Amino acid sequence: MKPNEIRLSPIVRFRMTFENELNLDKKGVFGQETYEKYIERHREASQKLEHFIRILCFQNALLFLVLNGQNWTLPIIGVQISEIPSIQEILLFSASMAFYFMCTYFVTYQCYDAIIEQFGNRIVNSNLIDPDFFNASRKHYDFFLKLYRPKLNIWGEDLYQHTRGFSIFSRLMNIIMGAVILIFPITHLALIGSASWQVYNSDWSIYAKWLLLLATAIINFGGIALLFGINKDFTFKTIELQPDDESLEEK
Repeated sequence: MKPNEIRLSPIVRFRMTFENELNLDKKGVFGQETYEKYIERHREASQKLEHFIRILCFQNALLFLVLNGQNWTLPIIGVQISEIPSIQEILLFSASMAFYFMCTYFVTYQCYDAIIEQFGNRIVNSNLIDPDFFNASRKHYDFFLKLYRPKLNIWGEDLYQHTRGFSIFSRLMNIIMGAVILIFPITHLALIGSASWQVYNSDWSIYAKWLLLLATAIINFGGIALLFGINKDFTFKTIELQPDDESLEEK
């Protein structure tokens, strides 16, 4: 790797870029009012993410029932699910779209989360206070992630140092949590794959069939790329500020 290159994930690059913006702010643009607005946008992103998670879970459940030949009557309208034309194809496409939008809002949520954390880091930096405890007062924070971390304080020394037994337990908990998180997209993709195979073997028009399967593949691949690409390391070039740029910063 060249001297002016660095390996960063997109989310770390985003964090570092926003941190630089905070350092460039000499007129208080990123003040308390802006901080509060970011917190509100973060809350909205969280609500949209939860909304699409619920939609995806519901549609995946419906798709599972359809794939396994379960037939039941929809409430209120009183129509059996097997009587809905092309229900499998409809659910295949709609579940894929729900998965994609869930992934987009997950990335958006992570970006707002990073912004709020950088604000918090700037506020508590001079006091060497653990920013996690401060940021948790401004946004939802899953403390179980911190609770089972070997090193609790991300900046200073821990008041109570971990031992080998807790380190092993912590690694085990991380493996379990990682596996549980992976089960969600794997289950969705397994359902999509099974439904796609049945559509492929159906009597549908060959052009409509391949158009649907191609669209489904692109949508789900896009969602996976969004979901896992956020933490994938890429190579970026770094630049050094020229004297002219430094004088502009001072202004």
